[in-house]
Amino acid sequence: MSLPAPSRRQVLIVLALAGAALWIVAALSPPERVMGSRIAILYVHAGSAWTAYLAYALTALGGLAFLRCHSRRWDWLSLSAAELGLLFTTLTLLSGSLWARSTQGWWWVWEPRLTLTLLLWFLYASYLLFRQSTPGDAGAYLGAAIALLGVPVAVLNHFAVQIYRTFHPAPVVLRPAGPALGDARYLAGLVVGVISCGVAFAVLLAARLHLEARRDELRRRWVADPGPEEWDSQ
Repeated sequence: MSLPAPSRRQVLIVLALAGAALWIVAALSPPERVMGSRIAILYVHAGSAWTAYLAYALTALGGLAFLRCHSRRWDWLSLSAAELGLLFTTLTLLSGSLWARSTQGWWWVWEPRLTLTLLLWFLYASYLLFRQSTPGDAGAYLGAAIALLGVPVAVLNHFAVQIYRTFHPAPVVLRPAGPALGDARYLAGLVVGVISCGVAFAVLLAARLHLEARRDELRRRWVADPGPEEWDSQ
């Protein structure tokens, strides 16, 4: 029995609506005193970063549950979330570099937050490479181990701006003194960015899980009925 999944048209519509929401909020956002209209880059950056954290959490959760329950469905969740986590980490790195270049004059510096984010990118890229080259349960167990290894790296990455001296700006929303935003429209832009990326992640995850279910169904059918060529070789 395959999992319910959005159609291709539904996926494209949701992605288009998420992109339109980001464009509208960027157009309505007033220029910030220091960053000017470039503050709109942060709406994408913050949304993709938080969505990447969500993907990391689901990758680790799926891996841990697979180690405990040995259910393929948990492995599907871990693998699907890892692929999307790599996608949103890439968006985080690209949008962060664009913002830094336009506001501070550099594309990249080797400071703790950026370096840890790049380390996470390589970690989840290696997860996918190992899964591709190690099929079956061996790949699932190896992937689960890599996913759990990424948890402390992700936690350290999140708190890096509070632990170390970095070029990355300090938190402007989740801080004890409250949001450090002069205009509520900036906060609205960040919220819309996070929601838009989250909705895009959810619909892509549903479609990706359906793909894994279909692959498993076809694999089971092939094992049950290998076909004429296999029968001739027996």
